[in-house]
Amino acid sequence: MVNTSPELTEPIVREGTSEDASLFAELGARTFRESSPNTPHEDLESYLKENFTPEKLLACLSVKNAAALILELSGQAIGYAFLCPGEAPNRLVPPHSIQLKWFYILGEWTGHKLGDVLMARCLEHVRHIGVGSIWLTVWNNNGRAIHFYERWGFRKVGVYDFVVGRDIQKDFVLLKNIHTA
Repeated sequence: MVNTSPELTEPIVREGTSEDASLFAELGARTFRESSPNTPHEDLESYLKENFTPEKLLACLSVKNAAALILELSGQAIGYAFLCPGEAPNRLVPPHSIQLKWFYILGEWTGHKLGDVLMARCLEHVRHIGVGSIWLTVWNNNGRAIHFYERWGFRKVGVYDFVVGRDIQKDFVLLKNIHTA
């Protein structure tokens, strides 16, 4: 039975380790499927096979300043975020930036302000490593996510072609400058 009362316990965010690679692969595939109901099945499965394997996630974790954060409630992993340095898709993102590559919470837990807990921890990590800005891409039709990121101070700086299998989707590139003081 799944605990559906977030008020019963305090959520925690912990830093993932290499031992969590399988958990990330499973959680990542599940949340990406949930967030992509209109993506053709074959394209979606191709993307998942390419991006959500324990080996791929271990490689991401091995990059300097990368971090995998797991959101847990009552000991159950219900969301995660992956932060990693990487090349931004346009020149509007400053060079000393970090990407919020993935930020997902299981569908049954959205709407409970748990994304705020995870985002606060992401920004704490970014400040701790001294990076000047954080950027992400978000599907241009995902109004709920766009509103969430805007509420956290992200602003649109460009458009990006996000490829899922053979499906080319339009994403917005969002940026947030970080004040380390």
